[in-house]
Amino acid sequence: MDISNTTRIFAIVTFIVYALVCVVLGNVASRKKVKGDGFGKSYFAGGGNMGFLAAGFMIAASFASGGTFLSNPGLAHAWGLMWPICMATFAFSGLIAASIINKKLKIVCNRIHAVSLGAVLQHRYDNNKFIAWYTPLSIVIFTGLFLYQQMTSGARLMETMTGLPYALGLVIFGLILLAYTIFGGSRGAAAVSVFQGFVMTVTTVVLAIGIVSYVNGSFGNLENAFRDLAADEPGILSPGSTFGFVLLACYLFQVGVSGNIGKDNVSQAVKIGNSKSLHNSTAITLAFVGLWCIVMPTLGTIGKTVFPDVVSDTIIPYAALKVLPPVFAGIVSSGVAAAIQSTIAFQLLNVNSCVVMDIYGGLIKKGRASDAQLKKVNTVAVVVIMVITVAFAIKPPALIGVINNFTIAGGACAFFMPVLFGVWWKRANKFGCIASMVVGIGYYLLSTVVPALSFGMLPLIPSLVFSCAAMIFGSLLTPAPGSEVLDVWFGVGRTCCKPSSAKIEA
Repeated sequence: MDISNTTRIFAIVTFIVYALVCVVLGNVASRKKVKGDGFGKSYFAGGGNMGFLAAGFMIAASFASGGTFLSNPGLAHAWGLMWPICMATFAFSGLIAASIINKKLKIVCNRIHAVSLGAVLQHRYDNNKFIAWYTPLSIVIFTGLFLYQQMTSGARLMETMTGLPYALGLVIFGLILLAYTIFGGSRGAAAVSVFQGFVMTVTTVVLAIGIVSYVNGSFGNLENAFRDLAADEPGILSPGSTFGFVLLACYLFQVGVSGNIGKDNVSQAVKIGNSKSLHNSTAITLAFVGLWCIVMPTLGTIGKTVFPDVVSDTIIPYAALKVLPPVFAGIVSSGVAAAIQSTIAFQLLNVNSCVVMDIYGGLIKKGRASDAQLKKVNTVAVVVIMVITVAFAIKPPALIGVINNFTIAGGACAFFMPVLFGVWWKRANKFGCIASMVVGIGYYLLSTVVPALSFGMLPLIPSLVFSCAAMIFGSLLTPAPGSEVLDVWFGVGRTCCKPSSAKIEA
């Protein structure tokens, strides 16, 4: 890649400054004492009373990942304008759906003192042992794949902007994350997310101005640029031409809705202080995620008019280094890094809460683990998970966005129906939940291997249809859930008790 040494030096210096600010912010925030029910709520939920600004930016930054700033512009570069449309749907319909679910989950989590999806589903579905094990293990698998994809994005960013070897960039990226996540927890990650959100917004605006100005300088205006591009690739400007409208509709649902209801809702809900903070944080999330998720993929397609032969996943850092002055190229590179790191931090806390609170604290120690034990296991788990992720990411995939879509769809098949029906349908019970989980993920894996079973759609769609049917029939043909569970979830909550005090039964 023909990038000048001056540009690379500015990019490296800017990134070093950005990394130091993240580490300092995360560790300073971690020193603030928070009120919470022990280590779990303090570390994973930030005390459960974050203000709307911190919670809003943390949730927004967790949504705007390497996908938003690397793989989604890459897909838009390769596939055309259909992908910005999908991302626009993601930014609004999915986040609105998530906020409605989160409001109910916040109430329930406060009543049962839960900080993880495993504890929530365990309580909702009668402390069933299969669900208690299935939930954290599935989250570890699919979130682990997501972390792998994000770390790959980060390493490619480091390689593109600095010229460092891919493996070295991967290690540096991982060490920066550990430095502010392992000690800061949710509160540290939230403080860093506010700063990262600012950097990501500046990045989006600066890069949009730079790319559009560069295209105008090369072609006169955007219309001429797109006419020239369409002459070689007519389908890239037609939303339905890349896959057809059936697959386009499938992508709209997968990216826009299914990825926002499932394994991440509890992690989002438990951090918010009250209903007012939830509403305000939702507004912040919608505004900033909307900006990032609409503009950045669109820039991927615009970038194809001037950089048609660049590797798609590197279009944003490559364009930044080519079209912007060196200091601004460094800011853009830091903004992409901020998007990746903020999401990894959120998801790392998510998967670690399953390992520490659900598997170790709930299933192995039966709710009798001390805060000191939980803290020790948490530290070990964070390091182990990061080391494993870095080890797997040494060999990157051909197209990052493909892995991203697989993790979104797989997580949705596992948890979309259990969470949705658990929150809104009183009749949903453990038998329906088990059937939904097994059928959903089973059919998804099968139809991924045998594409004919997808009936011309994405594997997610028929998998969710069968998962929904399994939940409904499984629940209606078996006994209804107990009155205590229904009171906590749909009543006034007078029968609340901590899930750790209940036995797990088959």
